[in-house]
Amino acid sequence: MDEDVSDRKGVVDRRVVLRRLGWTVLAVGITATAVLVPPLVVPDPPVALPPPSAAPPSTGSPSAATPSAVIPSVPATRPGATQPDATPPVVTVSAAPPAGTTGADPPEPVTSSPPPAFPSTTVHAADPANIRTGARVIECASCRGGSRVGYIGGPNILAVRVAGVPAAGTRTLTIVYETEEQRTLMVAVNDGTPQTRRLAGAASLLIPATTSVEVFVPAGDSWIKFFNDTGSAPDINEVVLS
Repeated sequence: MDEDVSDRKGVVDRRVVLRRLGWTVLAVGITATAVLVPPLVVPDPPVALPPPSAAPPSTGSPSAATPSAVIPSVPATRPGATQPDATPPVVTVSAAPPAGTTGADPPEPVTSSPPPAFPSTTVHAADPANIRTGARVIECASCRGGSRVGYIGGPNILAVRVAGVPAAGTRTLTIVYETEEQRTLMVAVNDGTPQTRRLAGAASLLIPATTSVEVFVPAGDSWIKFFNDTGSAPDINEVVLS
């Protein structure tokens, strides 16, 4: 009985020893593997970057440079703040004026306009607006308007009023008169130099005749005087200014 127990105990002791020996061998194998076998993943060694070389000095016009990859940081925007417009302002450059000019617009060309048209004006010698100093109105059925002004000459004069002349200028004065014989008629505008005409007419106080003179008439109202300092003048029927 004791021998059986001893045999079993010896068997158990051998098993324990074998287990311990196996664990020891396994630990030694793992250690040897870690030491002898190199690691499977080895990180690449760091690559040294070459030092930056100094850029050669520029000898010509600058060439287009490669844009830098550095992105500038954008400042944070406060709530409620307004971002400025990133669009640059547009500047308009006007062309410089040619040399010798001031840059102002050229003056408008001056064009001369013709004087305003002068309407023909007819005034009867017997018109009440006229001035008759010593001269008289004479009835005449064959005369224009049925009358004429006579007894002109010496101190007696007839002044015919011409009103509303739009512009000053030289006008044609047509005189309708009557006379039986050749007489001298003097004509003056306002206080201007008189013009003298020797008129024979139709040799009748009942038949009108005409004569024309060029006179300068100022703008506005004027007086045309008919007289003869040295004798009798023809009778005046009417005048036409055109």
